Amino acid sequence: MKYWFKGLAWLVAVTCVVWIAVLWHWRSQPRDVAAADLWMYLVALPLVVMGLLVAGRWAWGAAVRKQAQRASDQAAATAPQPAADAAPGAASQRWHMLGQWVQLALGGSPEEALDAIAAGAPRPMPDPLLRDDQGLPVLSARCATLDPDAVAVELSQPQLFDAAALRALSALAPVIDGLSAIWGSWAARFQPGLPSAAPTEPAHRVRVLAHWPAHWTEPVRAQALDWLRLRLKLGAGDAVPAASWMVQEVAGDGVALLLAADKLLETLQRQSCDDLVLTLACHSDLDTPAVDRLLREQRLFQSERQPRGVMPGEGAAAVLWATRAWPLPEDVAPVQVGRLQAVRREQSIDAPGRTRARELSQAVDSLLTQSAQAPEALCALVSDSDQHTARATELFAVSLSQLPQLEPAEDMRLLGTLSGHLGGASPLATLALAAAWARQGPGPVLAVSVGDRHWRLAAHLDLPREAAADAAS
Repeated sequence: MKYWFKGLAWLVAVTCVVWIAVLWHWRSQPRDVAAADLWMYLVALPLVVMGLLVAGRWAWGAAVRKQAQRASDQAAATAPQPAADAAPGAASQRWHMLGQWVQLALGGSPEEALDAIAAGAPRPMPDPLLRDDQGLPVLSARCATLDPDAVAVELSQPQLFDAAALRALSALAPVIDGLSAIWGSWAARFQPGLPSAAPTEPAHRVRVLAHWPAHWTEPVRAQALDWLRLRLKLGAGDAVPAASWMVQEVAGDGVALLLAADKLLETLQRQSCDDLVLTLACHSDLDTPAVDRLLREQRLFQSERQPRGVMPGEGAAAVLWATRAWPLPEDVAPVQVGRLQAVRREQSIDAPGRTRARELSQAVDSLLTQSAQAPEALCALVSDSDQHTARATELFAVSLSQLPQLEPAEDMRLLGTLSGHLGGASPLATLALAAAWARQGPGPVLAVSVGDRHWRLAAHLDLPREAAADAAS
């Protein structure tokens, strides 16, 4: 109904402008006004002008949509597509999540982030350094503990990195440091036997899949990858041989990173290979060029012009996967994750028009069917949605129709409400928080990522039966 009122308001405004112009013209050049003039100038002319404006707006919108579709098609061409004809045993495939780490404005661990969301911690605040094109402070979620200068010292050419890129890497640094604590417990699996009899090929490998922000240039990506390799090897020390590391970049977006990991895990399982898969992602929008980029894309939150825009954020996340159970400390419960389900929206979530939740509903339906999970058995939901954009409308439409048993205040955690826009790190951070919540034992957890403009991702996480029984007791 609001679109009819909006169209009527435009028609009235155009009519008033045309009438004023015509009356001024008639007054400046006195003439006899016939009935035909009244119909032509006061009725037909406003309609013609309105029609031209509508046609111009439609042509401009079609050009914008065509350009956006071309860009999204190019990105989708590089992203691995979910297999439509999966193997017969694909429904039973479940991956083991051995650990998860995050560095966000909410805290330095998934547990801290979950507690902050549950407590309703401060939402994005006016940034002390960033301003929009009107000179107003930008609402942002800034990580106060980052040290970009320390990361710059570790880079061979830090001048290639802008402030946001350095902040993204500095958010990833503590995540890698957190990983360092686990390698020692698995040293024997990487180096079986005596050092003198060590095989030339490592017994196991760590296959690292990294995602960098899409706007980074090729030299910046290459140097960030070198920095990541060195950081990982130094953090693991002698526990993991240098030959065990296989580090590569995944192009596309955050959903493409997780789909690539899912495909790699499927290949490893088919080959009966026990290699580990480590997924990493980082992001930061906290510098002037990043804010300007969001302004050009008309995506920056502004209370008057763009109330449904995104609020800049920053952070990093990492998840360690395996096809089989690896030994974990007694106080750490393994989390099992079913095959990921991803569906691509036909239209960007930022495009004008009514919000449709068909693709997200399809992803959730496919996930529950594949995992043979009844919707009413799900006990919690974690999503990277916020509460002020169409993403929230999309998420709650699906939750109300398919998961009515979940209470929003008690059973749902929305990461985007406090963390701001996390770019490609958003889906990975969502899975990390969902795994941490599953370890706390509420029951099966549904992770839903709606942060991307096109892709919708759903995952089902749960503890093994023995671990779930221990958590319940």
